[in-house]
Amino acid sequence: MQICRLEFTLHSIDKYELAPFLGSTIRGAFGNILKDTFCIESHSHCPRCLQKNRCSYTFLFESGWYFATGDKPQSGAPQPYVFEPQFSNSNAAAEIKLGLLLFGNAIDYWPVFIYCIEKAGQRGLGKNRGSYTLQQARDVIGDRTLWSLGQDKYSDRPLTKSWDDYLKLGAELGDIRRCQIEMVTPLRMKRDGHLHNQMDFSTLIKGIMRRWALLNKYYGDGSKDDYTELINLASSVPSGTLNLHWQEMERYSRRQDQRMMLGGLRGTMECEGNLSPFLPWLLVGEDIHVGKNTTFGLGKYVLKCESDKGIKNVVDHQ
Repeated sequence: MQICRLEFTLHSIDKYELAPFLGSTIRGAFGNILKDTFCIESHSHCPRCLQKNRCSYTFLFESGWYFATGDKPQSGAPQPYVFEPQFSNSNAAAEIKLGLLLFGNAIDYWPVFIYCIEKAGQRGLGKNRGSYTLQQARDVIGDRTLWSLGQDKYSDRPLTKSWDDYLKLGAELGDIRRCQIEMVTPLRMKRDGHLHNQMDFSTLIKGIMRRWALLNKYYGDGSKDDYTELINLASSVPSGTLNLHWQEMERYSRRQDQRMMLGGLRGTMECEGNLSPFLPWLLVGEDIHVGKNTTFGLGKYVLKCESDKGIKNVVDHQ
């Protein structure tokens, strides 16, 4: 399965009050524009729509209905993207940096995302509906501009990474015996129907593998691999926490017309042992995120690997 990474820059003349973490706001605004653009039914009710298995809106935003084979949404179908809004220490901002990761055959929809983000900024974001102008959209992996303000056409398809690239980078990092995994946004993972309030290496690796397998099933080539041996090996890797703690994050759901709490784990986990077999998985996990509510940008972590030459921030080597 291929992965691409884009970055949007939005500007405003004035500073507007924004939520400290914009993931839910951006995703909701994107979904509204997407539905207005592609929905052809006056009732706007996806379960009743005869086109739900052919619709760009359900494919990107209500994926369970896109893959449904009956009168219920397909359980477990993830959405093929992740928004990565930049954290801000101030609630007022005149510039927004927004990352976007697209997976598999959803990469072909990259112009749709540019269009929707541009329109969402024009409609207004945040509590005061501040208007933002999309200045540019960048292909991060290809290090080039896909579109900029005033440009009347898009550039070529963004460059991508595949599993082979993660294998190569893992090999380049060499023999790693110790690493730190910093949870940048709340990590929400469930076991037996309940959210984890603790984390260990084996649980994290299983979560990454599960998410990769689901994304590949619905948006990649659908291939299945047996990871049993690697999962068993992961259980032998000891892990500890430096400052892992639970952090609540609030979001407003317009569809449910209520505020919701999105608590998860933040902080740093340290792991030590034979980590080399897991490096490709830890690297891909940085990009696809892990756990629940990943489309908002939750479940993001940064990997730092320690060798005899010191600590390497893996982001600097990608």
